[in-house]
Amino acid sequence: MKNPREVALKGLINLRRNGTWPDLFLKQESADMSPEDGRLCASVLYGTLENINLIDFYISSFSSIKLKKIMPQALDVLRMTVYQLVWMDKIPDSAAINEGVKLAKKYASSASGFVNAVSRALARSKDNLPQVPDKDFAEYLRIKYSHPLWFIKEMIEQIGEAETENLLIENNKTPKTTARVNTLKSSLDDALAKLEKEGVIDVKTTELSGAILFENSFNPVKSKTFTDGLIYVQDIASQLAVTALEPKKGDTVIDMCASPGGKSLMAAQLMENNGKITSCDIHEHKIALLNENAKKYGATIMSAQLNDGTVFNESFADTADKIICDVPCSGMGIIRKKPDIRFKKEEDAKELPPIQLAILKNASRYVKEGGIILYSTCTVRREENEDVVKRFLESNDSFELVPFSLPFGIEAETGYKTLYPHREGFDGFFIAKLRRKK
Repeated sequence: MKNPREVALKGLINLRRNGTWPDLFLKQESADMSPEDGRLCASVLYGTLENINLIDFYISSFSSIKLKKIMPQALDVLRMTVYQLVWMDKIPDSAAINEGVKLAKKYASSASGFVNAVSRALARSKDNLPQVPDKDFAEYLRIKYSHPLWFIKEMIEQIGEAETENLLIENNKTPKTTARVNTLKSSLDDALAKLEKEGVIDVKTTELSGAILFENSFNPVKSKTFTDGLIYVQDIASQLAVTALEPKKGDTVIDMCASPGGKSLMAAQLMENNGKITSCDIHEHKIALLNENAKKYGATIMSAQLNDGTVFNESFADTADKIICDVPCSGMGIIRKKPDIRFKKEEDAKELPPIQLAILKNASRYVKEGGIILYSTCTVRREENEDVVKRFLESNDSFELVPFSLPFGIEAETGYKTLYPHREGFDGFFIAKLRRKK
């Protein structure tokens, strides 16, 4: 039987050494764990990542050795132990420390005594932990909420200090799971009835037709309703983007960067399986996933095609009524779901806008006169959002922004809208609606 703390430790080590995403790692390593052990493993791994800068601040306060001098595996164990001591009230201090020392003996034997000493010193003072210095507000936010300093500075410039702190607070909360009822295979009432029959309670409908919210910690992916293709797990922000596009029966739609296919599948629903959707990706294995999802969810008008969005495809020219241009992005709007994104480097994020613009320019050559392009990202960074759209429009006067309204009182009079987790409660997302003039 696997030790959930040891699996969590391996997740931290793999991320540090190889950049392995924790969600992919956990999916493989926790498959044969009990639900209880799986939850503990995920809580320790994700919780440590979500609070890593503050954890390091606490360790520095009780360690006689500087962080950079601590053996990496020992530091990983310490970080996990401190997270359990400070944030996980239901775990006894003795259990957290003893398990940490055991792991230290196995993975960093020469530093096990050090891990023990620092853990016990912190445990004795955990009701009176040191306060984070606040002379430099951006640095204070970096430590307290464990977000990259470059991102914090961008957000302060973009939305101000108070709102930036609110955003970071929200990013460190666990979001509720949302899904969409697949009307190609079920009605809303039938899907809810089947969930209830499975013992799933506290499922709520929302202002967005077909969107449902799970109030408890139930994982819908493990339900028969999900495996039968009656619901699709998708954040409301992503659903709102497709809603803004307004795909209709008979439309020809191109999804430029489609995998895993959520937006294509929703478009198929709104089109009532009448029309044509070409869902593109640059990876063979993702083409297989798109085809698999199309079959599972009954989207018969959806077909996957290997295609690079940055390279012009002459066969697509002037063929589409609607285009979904959900481009690769930094993901800085979904940190609360993928805490490892907070380790993204500024230089990597700055490489994205030229790619995003290239994809948007190609999309503009594929849409018919009078047709619509949805440009969207799951980031809140202006550089990847408004700035890309503005650069596109500056070099292309045959397009215009189209104002739109969405459920939840969302208005986009300028033709674009940034959704923030602390404002709307959804994923951080950007939606822009562009029309090719006739």
